[in-house]
Amino acid sequence: MASLHGFQEITIRKPAGKAVMTVTKTLIRFNKATVTAMGCPEYVKILVNPVTRQIALEPCKASERNAVRFSKARNKSNEGTAQASSVTVREPSVVDAIVSFFDFAEVDEDHVAYQAINGQIAQDDHVAVFDAANATAGVMKRRGRKKSQTQE
Repeated sequence: MASLHGFQEITIRKPAGKAVMTVTKTLIRFNKATVTAMGCPEYVKILVNPVTRQIALEPCKASERNAVRFSKARNKSNEGTAQASSVTVREPSVVDAIVSFFDFAEVDEDHVAYQAINGQIAQDDHVAVFDAANATAGVMKRRGRKKSQTQE
């Protein structure tokens, strides 16, 4: 339209919430806000800096070396939709590398010790960085099926 010549559309950035990474002895979980703020990449590289004890997520292509499946692929039917939930990474080499940054409390079998870290996401390249020095320790009830109790 001629009457809108020179105008620029304002990009709306909806706050997605805080990016949080939760670490247990067996898995690494990234909350939905992290996935959304990173632009829902299908694959990421997970990098660690053992000196600064930082963890970074960098979007990448499936064909790149050390690519880890992260969020659901977008296709024409779900284009524009975000990841429906958080992302859990159970790749043993990734979990081992990250878990080494933390000490976990000893808990009974009905509970799980965890470390939660708020992260920063660079808006220009969608890279997420989490600093283990800022982790908060906690304990939560174990989810899932209960182990059957045997009576003697």
